[in-house]
Amino acid sequence: MKEKYYTTVGNVYDYIKEKCQNYGGAVSFPQTLEDLRAAGRLSTRPPAFPTFHSEADAGELWEFIRGLPVSADAILPQARTYMSNPVIEECVLFPEEKDVFTILNMPYMVDVLHSHDFFEITYVLEGSCTFLFEGESATLNRGDLCIVSPGSGHSLPLLPGCISVAVEVRKSTFNRMFGDLLTKKDLLSLFFRNSLYEHRSANYILLKTGNDPMVLEALRQLVYESNLEDDNANTCAVCLLNLFLARALRAAKSEVTLHHYDGYSEQDFNFTLVLQHIQKNYRTVTLSSLAEAFHFSETYLSKLIRRQMNQNFTELLRTLKMDHAMEYLMNTSMKISEIAETVGYDSVDHFSRTFRKVYGMSPQEYRKKERETKSTEDGEEAWIRV
Repeated sequence: MKEKYYTTVGNVYDYIKEKCQNYGGAVSFPQTLEDLRAAGRLSTRPPAFPTFHSEADAGELWEFIRGLPVSADAILPQARTYMSNPVIEECVLFPEEKDVFTILNMPYMVDVLHSHDFFEITYVLEGSCTFLFEGESATLNRGDLCIVSPGSGHSLPLLPGCISVAVEVRKSTFNRMFGDLLTKKDLLSLFFRNSLYEHRSANYILLKTGNDPMVLEALRQLVYESNLEDDNANTCAVCLLNLFLARALRAAKSEVTLHHYDGYSEQDFNFTLVLQHIQKNYRTVTLSSLAEAFHFSETYLSKLIRRQMNQNFTELLRTLKMDHAMEYLMNTSMKISEIAETVGYDSVDHFSRTFRKVYGMSPQEYRKKERETKSTEDGEEAWIRV
Protein backbone atom coordinates (compact mmCIF):
# COMPACT_ATOMS: atom_id res chain seq x y z
CA MET A 1 0.00 0.00 0.00
CA LYS A 2 1.34 3.39 -0.99
CA GLU A 3 2.39 5.56 1.91
CA LYS A 4 0.38 8.78 2.45
CA TYR A 5 1.99 12.08 3.39
CA TYR A 6 0.62 14.92 5.51
CA THR A 7 1.65 18.23 6.98
CA THR A 8 -0.06 21.41 8.16
CA VAL A 9 -0.68 24.72 6.43
CA GLY A 10 1.57 26.43 8.97
CA ASN A 11 4.49 24.07 8.30
CA VAL A 12 4.30 24.75 4.57
CA TYR A 13 3.99 28.51 5.14
CA ASP A 14 6.96 28.67 7.51
CA TYR A 15 9.18 26.57 5.21
CA ILE A 16 8.42 28.77 2.19
CA LYS A 17 9.02 31.96 4.16
CA GLU A 18 12.32 30.71 5.63
CA LYS A 19 13.63 29.38 2.30
CA CYS A 20 12.77 32.45 0.23
CA GLN A 21 13.96 34.99 2.78
CA ASN A 22 17.29 33.15 3.24
CA TYR A 23 18.00 32.20 -0.36
CA GLY A 24 15.76 34.48 -2.42
CA GLY A 25 13.65 33.51 -5.38
CA ALA A 26 10.12 32.13 -5.50
CA VAL A 27 8.62 28.65 -5.29
CA SER A 28 5.63 26.62 -6.38
CA PHE A 29 3.36 24.86 -3.90
CA PRO A 30 3.90 21.37 -5.40
CA GLN A 31 7.70 21.80 -5.34
CA THR A 32 7.55 22.96 -1.72
CA LEU A 33 5.78 19.76 -0.72
CA GLU A 34 8.35 17.72 -2.63
CA ASP A 35 11.17 19.55 -0.81
CA LEU A 36 9.52 18.82 2.54
CA ARG A 37 9.12 15.15 1.60
CA ALA A 38 12.76 14.90 0.52
CA ALA A 39 13.85 16.52 3.80
CA GLY A 40 11.77 14.03 5.82
CA ARG A 41 9.48 16.80 7.07
CA LEU A 42 6.20 15.25 5.98
CA SER A 43 4.31 12.95 8.32
CA THR A 44 2.66 9.65 7.47
CA ARG A 45 -0.07 10.35 10.00
CA PRO A 46 -2.63 13.15 9.61
CA PRO A 47 -2.22 15.96 12.16
CA ALA A 48 -4.92 16.65 14.73
CA PHE A 49 -7.65 19.06 13.68
CA PRO A 50 -7.07 22.50 15.26
CA THR A 51 -9.38 24.09 17.81
CA PHE A 52 -11.91 26.48 16.31
CA HIS A 53 -13.37 29.56 18.02
CA SER A 54 -16.68 30.74 16.55
CA GLU A 55 -15.91 34.36 17.48
CA ALA A 56 -12.37 34.34 16.11
CA ASP A 57 -11.02 37.61 14.74
CA ALA A 58 -8.81 37.75 11.64
CA GLY A 59 -5.66 36.92 13.64
CA GLU A 60 -7.26 33.95 15.41
CA LEU A 61 -8.69 32.72 12.11
CA TRP A 62 -5.15 32.87 10.70
CA GLU A 63 -3.87 30.67 13.53
CA PHE A 64 -6.71 28.19 12.97
CA ILE A 65 -5.91 27.97 9.27
CA ARG A 66 -2.22 27.40 10.05
CA GLY A 67 -3.17 24.28 12.01
CA LEU A 68 -5.29 22.74 9.23
CA PRO A 69 -4.06 19.42 7.78
CA VAL A 70 -2.65 19.25 4.25
CA SER A 71 -2.83 15.96 2.35
CA ALA A 72 0.16 16.02 0.02
CA ASP A 73 -0.40 12.91 -2.10
CA ALA A 74 -2.50 14.38 -4.90
CA ILE A 75 -0.24 17.45 -5.23
CA LEU A 76 3.24 15.87 -5.06
CA PRO A 77 3.20 14.49 -8.64
CA GLN A 78 2.77 18.03 -9.97
CA ALA A 79 6.19 19.06 -8.63
CA ARG A 80 7.77 17.74 -11.85
CA THR A 81 5.24 19.22 -14.31
CA TYR A 82 3.81 22.39 -12.74
CA MET A 83 6.24 24.93 -14.20
CA SER A 84 5.85 23.61 -17.78
CA ASN A 85 2.10 22.97 -17.48
CA PRO A 86 0.62 25.12 -14.68
CA VAL A 87 -2.92 23.75 -14.97
CA ILE A 88 -4.73 22.47 -11.88
CA GLU A 89 -7.62 20.07 -12.46
CA GLU A 90 -10.66 19.72 -10.23
CA CYS A 91 -10.41 15.93 -10.24
CA VAL A 92 -6.88 16.12 -8.78
CA LEU A 93 -7.28 18.88 -6.22
CA PHE A 94 -10.76 18.31 -4.78
CA PRO A 95 -11.39 15.57 -2.23
CA GLU A 96 -14.09 13.33 -3.66
CA GLU A 97 -16.71 14.29 -1.09
CA LYS A 98 -16.03 18.04 -1.24
CA ASP A 99 -17.78 20.66 -3.37
CA VAL A 100 -16.06 23.53 -1.56
CA PHE A 101 -12.82 23.81 0.35
CA THR A 102 -10.60 26.62 1.58
CA ILE A 103 -6.83 27.00 1.59
CA LEU A 104 -4.33 29.68 2.51
CA ASN A 105 -2.58 31.57 -0.28
CA MET A 106 1.13 31.14 0.35
CA PRO A 107 3.81 33.86 0.13
CA TYR A 108 6.61 33.98 -2.44
CA MET A 109 4.75 31.89 -4.99
CA VAL A 110 6.13 31.98 -8.52
CA ASP A 111 4.36 34.53 -10.68
CA VAL A 112 3.80 32.00 -13.47
CA LEU A 113 0.15 32.32 -14.44
CA HIS A 114 -1.76 29.15 -13.61
CA SER A 115 -5.32 28.16 -14.41
CA HIS A 116 -7.88 25.59 -13.30
CA ASP A 117 -11.26 24.20 -14.30
CA PHE A 118 -13.08 25.40 -11.17
CA PHE A 119 -13.94 28.76 -9.62
CA GLU A 120 -11.54 30.37 -7.17
CA ILE A 121 -12.57 33.08 -4.72
CA THR A 122 -9.75 35.04 -3.09
CA TYR A 123 -10.44 37.09 0.05
CA VAL A 124 -7.79 39.36 1.60
CA LEU A 125 -7.84 39.13 5.39
CA GLU A 126 -4.89 41.42 6.10
CA GLY A 127 -2.59 43.70 4.11
CA SER A 128 -2.60 44.07 0.33
CA CYS A 129 -1.23 42.18 -2.64
CA THR A 130 -0.87 42.30 -6.41
CA PHE A 131 -3.20 40.11 -8.42
CA LEU A 132 -1.76 39.11 -11.80
CA PHE A 133 -4.27 38.31 -14.52
CA GLU A 134 -3.76 37.59 -18.23
CA GLY A 135 -0.89 40.06 -18.60
CA GLU A 136 -2.44 42.74 -16.38
CA SER A 137 -2.34 43.47 -12.66
CA ALA A 138 -4.67 44.80 -9.96
CA THR A 139 -4.15 45.66 -6.30
CA LEU A 140 -6.24 43.74 -3.76
CA ASN A 141 -6.63 45.34 -0.34
CA ARG A 142 -8.04 44.17 2.97
CA GLY A 143 -11.65 43.11 2.55
CA ASP A 144 -11.43 42.71 -1.24
CA LEU A 145 -12.92 39.59 -2.77
CA CYS A 146 -12.00 38.38 -6.24
CA ILE A 147 -13.85 35.62 -8.13
CA VAL A 148 -11.80 34.08 -10.95
CA SER A 149 -13.60 32.15 -13.67
CA PRO A 150 -12.36 28.72 -14.82
CA GLY A 151 -9.67 28.78 -17.47
CA SER A 152 -8.31 32.19 -16.44
CA GLY A 153 -4.53 32.58 -16.20
CA HIS A 154 -3.71 34.27 -12.90
CA SER A 155 -1.27 34.41 -10.02
CA LEU A 156 -1.05 35.93 -6.54
CA PRO A 157 2.62 36.37 -5.49
CA LEU A 158 2.11 37.44 -1.85
CA LEU A 159 4.58 38.84 0.62
CA PRO A 160 4.30 37.65 4.26
CA GLY A 161 2.52 40.85 5.38
CA CYS A 162 -0.57 39.83 3.41
CA ILE A 163 -2.95 37.11 4.60
CA SER A 164 -5.28 35.82 1.90
CA VAL A 165 -7.72 32.89 1.86
CA ALA A 166 -8.72 31.04 -1.31
CA VAL A 167 -12.12 29.35 -1.56
CA GLU A 168 -12.18 26.68 -4.27
CA VAL A 169 -15.61 25.79 -5.73
CA ARG A 170 -16.58 23.15 -8.30
CA LYS A 171 -18.30 24.47 -11.45
CA SER A 172 -21.19 22.09 -10.87
CA THR A 173 -21.71 23.58 -7.40
CA PHE A 174 -22.03 27.10 -8.81
CA ASN A 175 -24.52 25.77 -11.32
CA ARG A 176 -26.72 24.29 -8.57
CA MET A 177 -26.34 27.24 -6.20
CA PHE A 178 -27.08 30.04 -8.63
CA GLY A 179 -29.75 28.63 -10.89
CA ASP A 180 -31.96 31.69 -10.37
CA LEU A 181 -29.03 34.05 -10.88
CA LEU A 182 -28.17 32.47 -14.21
CA THR A 183 -31.56 33.43 -15.69
CA LYS A 184 -31.12 37.15 -15.02
CA LYS A 185 -29.68 39.64 -17.49
CA ASP A 186 -27.36 41.79 -15.41
CA LEU A 187 -23.60 41.73 -15.72
CA LEU A 188 -22.99 39.50 -12.68
CA SER A 189 -25.33 36.87 -14.13
CA LEU A 190 -23.60 37.07 -17.50
CA PHE A 191 -20.26 36.45 -15.80
CA PHE A 192 -21.40 33.18 -14.23
CA ARG A 193 -23.46 32.05 -17.21
CA ASN A 194 -20.59 32.59 -19.65
CA SER A 195 -18.11 30.99 -17.26
CA LEU A 196 -20.28 27.89 -16.84
CA TYR A 197 -21.63 27.34 -20.33
CA GLU A 198 -20.17 29.52 -23.05
CA HIS A 199 -16.42 29.28 -22.35
CA ARG A 200 -15.69 32.88 -23.24
CA SER A 201 -12.48 34.76 -22.59
CA ALA A 202 -10.92 34.69 -19.13
CA ASN A 203 -12.48 37.01 -16.62
CA TYR A 204 -12.84 37.91 -12.96
CA ILE A 205 -15.12 39.94 -10.70
CA LEU A 206 -13.74 42.14 -7.93
CA LEU A 207 -15.91 43.07 -4.93
CA LYS A 208 -14.75 45.66 -2.41
CA THR A 209 -16.53 44.68 0.81
CA GLY A 210 -14.79 47.21 3.04
CA ASN A 211 -13.78 44.48 5.50
CA ASP A 212 -17.45 44.05 6.46
CA PRO A 213 -17.70 42.04 9.73
CA MET A 214 -20.68 40.01 8.46
CA VAL A 215 -18.64 38.86 5.46
CA LEU A 216 -15.76 37.88 7.74
CA GLU A 217 -18.17 35.97 10.01
CA ALA A 218 -19.48 33.93 7.06
CA LEU A 219 -15.94 33.26 5.84
CA ARG A 220 -14.85 32.14 9.29
CA GLN A 221 -17.62 29.52 9.43
CA LEU A 222 -16.97 28.52 5.82
CA VAL A 223 -13.28 27.86 6.50
CA TYR A 224 -14.23 25.67 9.46
CA GLU A 225 -16.96 23.61 7.80
CA SER A 226 -15.16 23.16 4.49
CA ASN A 227 -12.25 21.48 6.28
CA LEU A 228 -14.29 19.12 8.42
CA GLU A 229 -14.87 15.55 7.25
CA ASP A 230 -18.15 14.53 8.89
CA ASP A 231 -21.28 13.61 6.90
CA ASN A 232 -22.83 17.08 7.11
CA ALA A 233 -19.76 19.22 6.54
CA ASN A 234 -20.08 19.54 2.77
CA THR A 235 -23.76 20.53 2.94
CA CYS A 236 -22.95 23.15 5.57
CA ALA A 237 -20.03 24.46 3.50
CA VAL A 238 -22.17 24.92 0.37
CA CYS A 239 -24.83 26.79 2.38
CA LEU A 240 -22.16 28.98 3.98
CA LEU A 241 -20.63 29.72 0.57
CA ASN A 242 -24.02 31.04 -0.55
CA LEU A 243 -24.23 33.21 2.58
CA PHE A 244 -20.64 34.41 2.17
CA LEU A 245 -21.18 35.56 -1.42
CA ALA A 246 -24.59 37.11 -0.70
CA ARG A 247 -23.14 39.14 2.18
CA ALA A 248 -20.14 40.13 0.04
CA LEU A 249 -22.44 41.41 -2.73
CA ARG A 250 -24.50 43.34 -0.21
CA ALA A 251 -21.43 44.86 1.44
CA ALA A 252 -19.82 45.77 -1.87
CA LYS A 253 -22.99 47.48 -3.23
CA SER A 254 -21.81 49.38 -6.30
CA GLU A 255 -18.15 48.51 -5.67
CA VAL A 256 -18.38 45.50 -7.99
CA THR A 257 -16.05 45.54 -10.98
CA LEU A 258 -16.00 43.08 -13.84
CA HIS A 259 -12.70 42.83 -15.66
CA HIS A 260 -13.75 44.10 -19.08
CA TYR A 261 -12.52 42.57 -22.26
CA ASP A 262 -13.55 43.59 -25.76
CA GLY A 263 -16.83 42.22 -27.00
CA TYR A 264 -18.24 41.08 -23.67
CA SER A 265 -20.66 43.39 -21.91
CA GLU A 266 -21.74 45.60 -24.78
CA GLN A 267 -22.43 42.73 -27.14
CA ASP A 268 -24.08 40.53 -24.56
CA PHE A 269 -25.67 43.02 -22.18
CA ASN A 270 -29.07 44.40 -23.17
CA PHE A 271 -28.69 48.11 -22.45
CA THR A 272 -32.44 48.67 -22.81
CA LEU A 273 -32.77 47.01 -19.39
CA VAL A 274 -30.85 49.94 -17.90
CA LEU A 275 -33.06 52.43 -19.73
CA GLN A 276 -36.21 50.65 -18.60
CA HIS A 277 -35.02 50.77 -15.00
CA ILE A 278 -34.24 54.50 -15.26
CA GLN A 279 -37.58 55.26 -16.90
CA LYS A 280 -39.50 53.32 -14.26
CA ASN A 281 -37.62 54.88 -11.34
CA TYR A 282 -36.62 58.27 -12.74
CA ARG A 283 -38.03 60.14 -9.71
CA THR A 284 -35.67 58.50 -7.22
CA VAL A 285 -32.95 56.62 -9.13
CA THR A 286 -29.32 57.57 -8.52
CA LEU A 287 -26.17 56.42 -10.25
CA SER A 288 -25.29 54.48 -7.10
CA SER A 289 -28.64 52.65 -6.92
CA LEU A 290 -28.56 51.94 -10.65
CA ALA A 291 -25.04 50.50 -10.40
CA GLU A 292 -26.13 48.31 -7.48
CA ALA A 293 -29.18 47.05 -9.37
CA PHE A 294 -27.08 45.85 -12.32
CA HIS A 295 -23.83 45.02 -10.48
CA PHE A 296 -21.74 47.53 -12.43
CA SER A 297 -19.20 49.86 -10.94
CA GLU A 298 -20.40 53.48 -11.07
CA THR A 299 -17.42 54.42 -13.24
CA TYR A 300 -18.09 51.74 -15.82
CA LEU A 301 -21.85 52.45 -15.82
CA SER A 302 -21.20 56.14 -16.47
CA LYS A 303 -19.02 55.29 -19.46
CA LEU A 304 -21.59 52.81 -20.76
CA ILE A 305 -24.42 55.38 -20.58
CA ARG A 306 -22.26 57.98 -22.31
CA ARG A 307 -21.39 55.57 -25.12
CA GLN A 308 -24.96 54.39 -25.61
CA MET A 309 -26.83 57.68 -25.16
CA ASN A 310 -24.25 60.35 -26.04
CA GLN A 311 -25.03 62.08 -22.74
CA ASN A 312 -24.12 61.44 -19.13
CA PHE A 313 -26.39 60.01 -16.42
CA THR A 314 -27.31 63.44 -14.99
CA GLU A 315 -28.27 64.78 -18.42
CA LEU A 316 -30.30 61.66 -19.21
CA LEU A 317 -32.17 61.87 -15.92
CA ARG A 318 -32.84 65.58 -16.37
CA THR A 319 -34.26 64.94 -19.84
CA LEU A 320 -36.66 62.33 -18.48
CA LYS A 321 -37.82 64.60 -15.65
CA MET A 322 -38.33 67.54 -17.97
CA ASP A 323 -40.29 65.42 -20.47
CA HIS A 324 -42.67 64.32 -17.73
CA ALA A 325 -42.92 67.86 -16.37
CA MET A 326 -43.97 69.10 -19.82
CA GLU A 327 -46.76 66.52 -19.92
CA TYR A 328 -48.07 67.65 -16.53
CA LEU A 329 -47.88 71.32 -17.47
CA MET A 330 -49.78 70.83 -20.72
CA ASN A 331 -52.38 68.29 -19.66
CA THR A 332 -53.14 68.87 -15.96
CA SER A 333 -54.01 71.70 -13.62
CA MET A 334 -51.43 70.59 -11.03
CA LYS A 335 -49.59 73.33 -9.18
CA ILE A 336 -45.97 73.94 -10.10
CA SER A 337 -44.90 72.77 -6.66
CA GLU A 338 -46.86 69.53 -7.11
CA ILE A 339 -45.28 68.88 -10.50
CA ALA A 340 -41.81 69.55 -9.10
CA GLU A 341 -42.35 66.98 -6.33
CA THR A 342 -43.97 64.45 -8.68
CA VAL A 343 -41.02 64.40 -11.09
CA GLY A 344 -38.47 64.09 -8.30
CA TYR A 345 -37.33 67.59 -7.28
CA ASP A 346 -37.08 68.48 -3.59
CA SER A 347 -37.17 72.20 -4.31
CA VAL A 348 -39.55 74.20 -6.52
CA ASP A 349 -36.78 76.72 -7.13
CA HIS A 350 -34.41 73.98 -8.32
CA PHE A 351 -37.12 72.61 -10.62
CA SER A 352 -37.91 76.07 -12.04
CA ARG A 353 -34.23 76.93 -12.61
CA THR A 354 -33.64 73.62 -14.38
CA PHE A 355 -36.77 74.04 -16.50
CA ARG A 356 -35.74 77.55 -17.55
CA LYS A 357 -32.24 76.35 -18.41
CA VAL A 358 -33.64 73.64 -20.68
CA TYR A 359 -36.56 75.48 -22.30
CA GLY A 360 -35.61 79.14 -21.96
CA MET A 361 -38.70 80.03 -19.93
CA SER A 362 -40.27 79.33 -16.54
CA PRO A 363 -42.79 76.48 -16.05
CA GLN A 364 -45.57 79.10 -15.65
CA GLU A 365 -44.60 80.79 -18.92
CA TYR A 366 -44.44 77.44 -20.70
CA ARG A 367 -47.90 76.44 -19.46
CA LYS A 368 -49.38 79.81 -20.49
CA LYS A 369 -47.77 79.60 -23.93
CA GLU A 370 -48.97 76.05 -24.54
CA ARG A 371 -52.53 76.89 -23.46
CA GLU A 372 -52.62 79.93 -25.71
CA THR A 373 -51.36 77.82 -28.61
CA LYS A 374 -53.93 75.13 -27.89
CA SER A 375 -56.72 77.74 -27.63
CA THR A 376 -55.75 79.22 -31.00
CA GLU A 377 -55.63 75.79 -32.62
CA ASP A 378 -59.05 74.91 -31.18
CA GLY A 379 -60.51 78.15 -32.56
CA GLU A 380 -59.08 77.52 -36.03
CA GLU A 381 -60.45 73.96 -35.99
CA ALA A 382 -63.94 75.24 -35.07
CA TRP A 383 -63.83 77.82 -37.91
CA ILE A 384 -62.84 75.13 -40.41
CA ARG A 385 -65.72 72.89 -39.29
CA VAL A 386 -68.18 75.79 -39.79
